[in-house]
Amino acid sequence: SVPVRVGSPIKVKACAKCHANAKAIQATANLLANMLRLGRTLKSKYTTSASAVAVTSAAIGTIYFVQSNNETTPTLAERKPTAPTLARNAVLPSRANQVAHLSSGKVFDVLVIGGGATGAGSALDAQTRGLSTALIEKGDFGNETSSRSTKLIWAGIRYIATATSSLLRLKNVTRPIDAISDFVSEFSMVSNCHKERRLLLENNPHLTYWVPIAVPVDSYFSWPPPFNHPLFSIAPLVLPLVFKFYDGMSGFTCPPSHIMSKDRAERKFPQLATEDAKYYSVFYEGAHNDARTATYIALTAAEHGACVSNYTEMIEVLHDDNGKAIGVKIKDNMTGKTFDVHAKSIVFAGGPFTDHMRKIEDPNCKPAVASAAGTHIVLPGYYCSRGVGMLDINTSDGRFLFFLPWQGKTLVGTTDRKGPVVSSHGPPEAEIQWLLNECKKYLSQAGDGGDGLQIRRTDVLSAWQGFRPLASDPNAPPNAPISRDHIISQNPDTGITFITGGKWTTYREMAEDVIDRVVKSHGLSDKAGPCVTETIPLRGGVGYTRNTPIQLVQQFGVTNEVAEHLARTYGTHASEVLRAQNNNTRGGKLLLTGYPYLDEEIEYACQQEMATSLIDMLTLRTRLAFLDSDAAATIAPKVADLMGKALGWSRKQKKEELKGALEVIGSFGGPVPKAMKEESFQTIEEVFHSFDVNDSGYIGYDELKLVMKHHGAPFKSEDDALSAFKSLDKNGDGKITEDEFMNWWGRLRRRETSTLSDIYRISSDKLGSGSDSRGAAFG
Repeated sequence: SVPVRVGSPIKVKACAKCHANAKAIQATANLLANMLRLGRTLKSKYTTSASAVAVTSAAIGTIYFVQSNNETTPTLAERKPTAPTLARNAVLPSRANQVAHLSSGKVFDVLVIGGGATGAGSALDAQTRGLSTALIEKGDFGNETSSRSTKLIWAGIRYIATATSSLLRLKNVTRPIDAISDFVSEFSMVSNCHKERRLLLENNPHLTYWVPIAVPVDSYFSWPPPFNHPLFSIAPLVLPLVFKFYDGMSGFTCPPSHIMSKDRAERKFPQLATEDAKYYSVFYEGAHNDARTATYIALTAAEHGACVSNYTEMIEVLHDDNGKAIGVKIKDNMTGKTFDVHAKSIVFAGGPFTDHMRKIEDPNCKPAVASAAGTHIVLPGYYCSRGVGMLDINTSDGRFLFFLPWQGKTLVGTTDRKGPVVSSHGPPEAEIQWLLNECKKYLSQAGDGGDGLQIRRTDVLSAWQGFRPLASDPNAPPNAPISRDHIISQNPDTGITFITGGKWTTYREMAEDVIDRVVKSHGLSDKAGPCVTETIPLRGGVGYTRNTPIQLVQQFGVTNEVAEHLARTYGTHASEVLRAQNNNTRGGKLLLTGYPYLDEEIEYACQQEMATSLIDMLTLRTRLAFLDSDAAATIAPKVADLMGKALGWSRKQKKEELKGALEVIGSFGGPVPKAMKEESFQTIEEVFHSFDVNDSGYIGYDELKLVMKHHGAPFKSEDDALSAFKSLDKNGDGKITEDEFMNWWGRLRRRETSTLSDIYRISSDKLGSGSDSRGAAFG
């Protein structure tokens, strides 16, 4: 054996077989030394246990590193790609050509129904094995669950904790074998998540990135304990060691977790309430623009030759004389035409909507999917400074709550609510308020003369809900547990295979598993090659480097912000976007002030990426509705004009698209609660409180403008708004109190008419005062 000395008292011996990994072993030894020093910084009574955990964590981490990086398992960079070689700027067939291909009468080897991450991943997997493949999606790619996640490519730190707490429950004394089996299964799932996270980030640097996440620790002993298990009461003591173990599960290929002192946290997070903090434990997870990644999975399948089409919906399953499925009847939702598509095998990949597909196949089928809804809110970017997120591991109801930088804003989520799956984006107001209240625990609050932040209801730029699938096999015994992992099942009567469950991070693994199953069960082994998706970058990834954004700045004169956005959205195809209109506008033309989107992107998405709908452009192709619902509604008419020119819409079609888009955007949460928009007020006091969105006891200037806009009576200009505000704010303190509002109303009634009443569109003869009030008519 070869001794490897490091700059610490620790010596690590590496066997000759792993001698090539000497540097890795040295790094592990250094890690071990650092963790032991961490143990000594804690209170002395905890030193022995902390050191023991450190040794165990480092040892297991070393095993994971050697297993994933020894001579028999090359690193991702060393693997030789076996996928078909593509031209770097492969031109995609238009949607019209794809639909024509679908309806040509060709019999496909594999037909995938559902264009989310898993369905698109399955089409990519099948096509790159050499199987002729078709993919259909009734809406736009990734328009449901795949675009409404927490935007993390995470390996499942929570599941390690839940698996451990479940294993150590007292009830397991009577079922030790089952308990250990459950633990191993959960741990194996997390191990696979680490592998898939690494693949996704290393293969696609243009779409993914690492985000640091800080966990605040305000006590060395936590009660009530996280996950309601007494063992986790000491979580604050061992959290840094747990994160080192978590790093080790990825072979230490992620940025290293570390401890951030209170003083450093105050410098990096001036908005945090750090008075009670002991320290912050920082770890890293992957992150991405989920809708973009889902779209590019589908388009990558098309690059490799798969027949891929959005807005094509399955309306019927076709059977042969023996009852076996031989294809489906499809409706083109853009034209209304129907046609048959035949295939040797069919895969349903509908996420939480999978049972909807199965009922088309068999109206009496047993349910396979339970769904859980989660709400996210988006706040201004200043709540998450310098690109560092935060995680609360023990919220008031025991959930994990992420506080993340995303697309220049701050994303907060998620909640967890069981219920039937729906497509609506609109979240319950109660969950928006719960998320805001949880945020207040960690942000420095503004008090009398204080310098903290006031978290206001009007800070909510957007809010939405999404549903995740919780899978169970319909052929399993009664009362079988709902799986956190994915399941694959096949109808023995029709031969249709479905896949559901799982996570964003493991979409590729899920696709590989379901195509393995289809190849074996449908006799396609002679034609199908091995799975090669571990080595396939998604569209725009071949040739992408860190210098790609700089090259865009130099070549086209775009700003750094726009260059980063284009490179992170289109990869090596970003330059094509800037050439889309062939105009003389150097640097592109901004679609909307304050956001990096360009007019040129609209035409490019329509002509090159199968974008067909205004709402998809505002929600998925750009993320405006998810980032700022008011901004999305404001820019919708302009985007409709741009799309109309690119797609040749008639005036009637453009009007219908705009109406539909505004209805969908209106379902998102925003600065003003939706219930208030629809409220019929009976007293002037109710009117005042409707304007006091932040429940502060007064009406602020921004609140006045927001509420007027949401009641359909926006001020014509900033001067008009300021004049109206000053007319109510008699003492000039920047606040309209209830007394000031009531006095103004009394004056308005005495005058009968008023310029301000015209602005408010409140008719004084319809509204009295106090208990005599009869109602208010807005707009």
